[in-house]
Amino acid sequence: MFYRITAFLMIPLLLGVSLTRMAVFAGFELNRDYIASKLCENRDKAWMNCEGKCYLSKKLKQVEEKESKQEREIQKQLMQDSFMPENFIVFFGNEVTTTINTPYRHAVPSGYETIFFQPPRV
Repeated sequence: MFYRITAFLMIPLLLGVSLTRMAVFAGFELNRDYIASKLCENRDKAWMNCEGKCYLSKKLKQVEEKESKQEREIQKQLMQDSFMPENFIVFFGNEVTTTINTPYRHAVPSGYETIFFQPPRV
């Protein structure tokens, strides 16, 4: 039950991050007339046929800058977490450094070692 609730809470968060540009486009399309008449920088220049596209490009640039800033912050946090503290001591005990003895004691018959280790013939 706990996992289901967590999953249902996480899905909108994950979709919200990936759909921010789509939300900007949807807001632009829904308010196109208002943006073109009130917020557009080129509303006095009818020959440019801007119709609020300058406002849309500004908003998309703001979203992109916000996403890149968040990504830089995440990378900075990951970098800070990756460094070890100064008093961190690594100790290798005897179990790690001991030599492992294998039961294989068969010797290679003489003459066969030269067959395997020869340079290729041209």
